[in-house]
Amino acid sequence: MRPPFPPLPEEDLHTFAQRLRVVADAAPVMLAYVDSGERYLYANTAYAAWFSHPRDALLGRSVREVVGDAAYELLRPAVHVALAGQRVHFERPVPYSGGTRCINATYVPHLRPDGGVAGYVSTVLDVTERYQAEEARERTSRFREHFLGVVSHDLRNPLSAILAGANALLHAGTLDERQGRMVARIARSAAGMERMIGDLLDFTRVRLGDGFLLEPVPTRLEALCQEVVEELEVAWPARELRSQLAPLPPGRWDRHRLTQVVSNLVGNALQHSPEGTPVTVTLRAEGTTAVLEVHNEGTAIPPELRAHLFEPFRQGTQRSGRRGLGLGLYIAHEIVRAHGGGLAVSSSEETGTTFTVRLPPHPP
Repeated sequence: MRPPFPPLPEEDLHTFAQRLRVVADAAPVMLAYVDSGERYLYANTAYAAWFSHPRDALLGRSVREVVGDAAYELLRPAVHVALAGQRVHFERPVPYSGGTRCINATYVPHLRPDGGVAGYVSTVLDVTERYQAEEARERTSRFREHFLGVVSHDLRNPLSAILAGANALLHAGTLDERQGRMVARIARSAAGMERMIGDLLDFTRVRLGDGFLLEPVPTRLEALCQEVVEELEVAWPARELRSQLAPLPPGRWDRHRLTQVVSNLVGNALQHSPEGTPVTVTLRAEGTTAVLEVHNEGTAIPPELRAHLFEPFRQGTQRSGRRGLGLGLYIAHEIVRAHGGGLAVSSSEETGTTFTVRLPPHPP
């Protein structure tokens, strides 16, 4: 057993205490020692300066006297926890000199050899600037997302009118060939804009905390996947779409939202894979879990991009030349998550890229 340190001579103790005081005064944090009667026995220079008092003017005064009644009422629970022998850490705004400051504080009890509490050491950081910067960032972010939501919602109505009008002209049979191509181009552009607006509305709904409101109904997932595959075969006539859809027991899912997920994943695979290569859609059961896989060949997704693939506004290089908002995979991920499932990706040069959706039979 290691022998105890020998006692220091009195002059060495005095020197040691002076050194500790120099160290404490040089510290960028506020340090104080409060006894069991809630009176200050020590405060470093930073602590005294924060309260605009000379250091000696703090000694012997109570915590309530120094910090004021309003701040003491907020700090009292933490003080009592420390004097009960437990370490306590907190961060909160407190009234200060007619205003409010945010502090990050830790109270560490000083235990006597007999187990009693002699007092506690208080370390305090003024984090007001960081707190205000975080609040400002949060306000800016929420305003931006709210603005996107409002604008997207207000744009949807006139855009829907444009799309309906263009489709009505196309089906009326009164246009010549040149006019028909022009109106068809208008309809395609309006449909693309409508999809982007829908993505923006979904994004703002999730980011503002509303999430996806699901409407689960009995759904046969293999039939849903087959419908999506058939629609995309029409849109991509030059590409080969393979489907291996095992019949599954009906689950309760939001049919519209899952159609959105499957369409996004298969469409994404078509856009990011070389011409002449197939895209394969596989559906199977693992116990009660439905597993959907969408696989394509071609260049692997780089690891640095794969790590952030399901974050909003992430765009890859699309072979088709079309660019979206970079929200599709983010929204697909959030829809699957709302169903209590998971969406993952694996990608390599040897095996290609596979997106895997796992869905429980019922949303949580």
